[in-house]
Amino acid sequence: MVTATELAALTAEDPTLAGSEFASSVEGGTVYRAAVSPSPELPGQQIFVGDTMAPEAAWPHAGDDPAHALKAHADWGSQTQLGDDALSQPEGYWVGARLLSHNWFVSETGRVTSSSPGSVTVDGLPSCVGLSPNTTNYYALSGKLALLGRDREWHYDAGDGQLYVRVPGDDPDAANIAAKQREFGFDLSGRSHVSIIGLGLKGTSILTSDTTSHVTLDGLSVRYVSEYADLKVDPNKVTPTDACDVLTAGETTSGIQLHGTDNVLRNSSIAYSAGNGVVVTGQRNSVVNNVITDTDYMGSYAGGVNLLGTDNTVMHNTITGTGRSSINIDNKVAGYDASGHRIAYNDMSHYGKLVHDVGAVYVCCRVDLGDTLIDHNTMRDAAPVSTVAPAPGVYLDLETVNGVVADNVTWNRTTYGVVLINPNGGHASGTKIINNTSGTDRKALSLFGGTYEGIEVTNNLGDVDSAAGVTLATNLPNGGAAFADPATHDFTVGEGSTARNAATPRPPYSDGTTDAAPTVGAFQYGAPTWGSGATLVGGTVEAESYVGTSGTSTRSGATGTVVGSFDGGDWVSYSALDFGAGRDLVRMNVGTDDPYENQTFEIRIDAADGPVIANFRVDSTGGFDRFSEQYASIVPTSGVHDVYIRSIGWAGIGDLDAFSFLTTGTQLEAEDASLRIGTSTADGGTGRVVTRIDGANILVFRHVAFGAGRTEFAASLASEAAGAQYAIRLDSPLGTKIGTLSATPTGSTARFETQAVAVTATSGVHDVYLIPSGGRTRGSLDWIALR
Repeated sequence: MVTATELAALTAEDPTLAGSEFASSVEGGTVYRAAVSPSPELPGQQIFVGDTMAPEAAWPHAGDDPAHALKAHADWGSQTQLGDDALSQPEGYWVGARLLSHNWFVSETGRVTSSSPGSVTVDGLPSCVGLSPNTTNYYALSGKLALLGRDREWHYDAGDGQLYVRVPGDDPDAANIAAKQREFGFDLSGRSHVSIIGLGLKGTSILTSDTTSHVTLDGLSVRYVSEYADLKVDPNKVTPTDACDVLTAGETTSGIQLHGTDNVLRNSSIAYSAGNGVVVTGQRNSVVNNVITDTDYMGSYAGGVNLLGTDNTVMHNTITGTGRSSINIDNKVAGYDASGHRIAYNDMSHYGKLVHDVGAVYVCCRVDLGDTLIDHNTMRDAAPVSTVAPAPGVYLDLETVNGVVADNVTWNRTTYGVVLINPNGGHASGTKIINNTSGTDRKALSLFGGTYEGIEVTNNLGDVDSAAGVTLATNLPNGGAAFADPATHDFTVGEGSTARNAATPRPPYSDGTTDAAPTVGAFQYGAPTWGSGATLVGGTVEAESYVGTSGTSTRSGATGTVVGSFDGGDWVSYSALDFGAGRDLVRMNVGTDDPYENQTFEIRIDAADGPVIANFRVDSTGGFDRFSEQYASIVPTSGVHDVYIRSIGWAGIGDLDAFSFLTTGTQLEAEDASLRIGTSTADGGTGRVVTRIDGANILVFRHVAFGAGRTEFAASLASEAAGAQYAIRLDSPLGTKIGTLSATPTGSTARFETQAVAVTATSGVHDVYLIPSGGRTRGSLDWIALR
């Protein structure tokens, strides 16, 4: 424990400690210090108190959630000076502190060289945009011992090698405090044919290299992947030096590192990263069926997924809560060739939380997408911070060319539409915008200034801009769409929709309707409704089913009844909720307005003062009657528990419709089976499908992660034949049968529907043998899932 004598000695060296929160904490007997020698290879310090990452002492106090760290707002600024009346400290107080600034589209850090009441002057900043606020400059100051004044906060003094922590609770011996010592828990550089399955990682990542191949990362739960506090130009930048190179910070050095060829990350959860959730380089790598939350909380060009190389696949992921973009492709690290990628069936939300000029999928600059296909994604709920500037679903910036954007849906604050093409005064060509739907925002396509050539815009539902060099065909405003249920985000079209029978045939994007002609927009009338995001395991709890409450009320809304009137300290409780064999994610369907966002639902188990498993920070939805599904990581929890949800804030935190405790399920593409006997493959479904399945065939999936337990088997299949069955056996063709799926005909070998059956509860890692029966020509199979 830091004593009064030690405080006096420290204050003699640093007079700013006199009367500081640090001094008050020392007087309260809550500050401890220890000699720590962090690895010089780490990009930044990462300290844990208990199971969660602790915040570095900062002004304003950041709070415990790094993805929602509290920031101040600058009143004015210049290239190197920032002004705020709240900076009332005396002359020189801030000298040596680190400034973190999020201004316009740039995040940057530098060191304070001088300060006076109301302002700081900073050195080491790039000359990109400076500190003069463009709409709003969000900033924070750190790196001073005087700021340490809240439980769990820390400060590291590199000069004397001392780590200071304000320890919570009355028993410091019970506090488990740890400092990160290595960046990568697994180094698979140069390795091939290695599988890492079913592990949990905290405060570390996984490294591969250009010569890594056929590595499988499956069923992982990864938290606090990468951490750094200083934004530095990425060492692997490939473009000539310019003033805005700081945008590249962390792009190739943070997150799960999936380099090389033919590697896969699947069925995993990734939560909390200063930079990427995952970075993909090389060729033919896949990121499939993952939940990626709260990444890029330093606000650079890093993203939930940072995509480099060519011919890589990003499919069926849930990506939510990013400082900038959910998926990023930029020439500064990727070069100018981004051809052959597939970005499909992802659910991307709550992007642009720190900076402006963003997209759920952002591509810049002068990048040739080479027929990269961006299709069947939902892109929604852009953060309020981002919407003072463009925040479309797909942003093709500064002469990006030759992409295909088809069958996507956007809603809620996706300013400038499903797609924005911005040549930025230059030239854009070769891009195709086909069969997209703008659900709540007026625009489907926006075109900014420049020249255009060979741009196709066909069958989009929502207003589209026109320009020379842009060919428009059968696009419709969304006012007559007659959407099925916009309140629950069902943007399929109704029987009386003007979009029916109104589209130009544009296969394969317009295939599937039961009408005489295709439907304008992303959903064909009469076709099975496609879904997006990862396969998730866990049930839903209606908020109004509580067993106890204080201060709340119920009203009609969302999917039926919602619980509202949550002011600070109000709570609801639920009895005996089953977390199964393990959950690491919470999803809440909530509604709140802009002035009330970023307040917290604290979630505890077993008692009102029991262990905290999550602090769920609520993002604004644009109104208390506008609900959105939002996600947060929780401390991994299993078994049956009472659950207490308490509001922490001032008033009107949000109305709660329903919530779920979840984990990522297992989904596998049928064409990726390790062994296929007697079948073929063809285009169809969500990409490639296995065809000509009959009773003489076997499909084998090796090393399948069942996690802590799976109880349902699902498959996306198509068949005209009756009587088809699929036996699901473990580890051999004669192994334990955990279930049999009796398939219902879908009416066509091109019409894929999801069908499911309960199976014997199974955990661990197994080979799965899928054995069809019932005669010849059983149909086609797109994917299987274990839930």
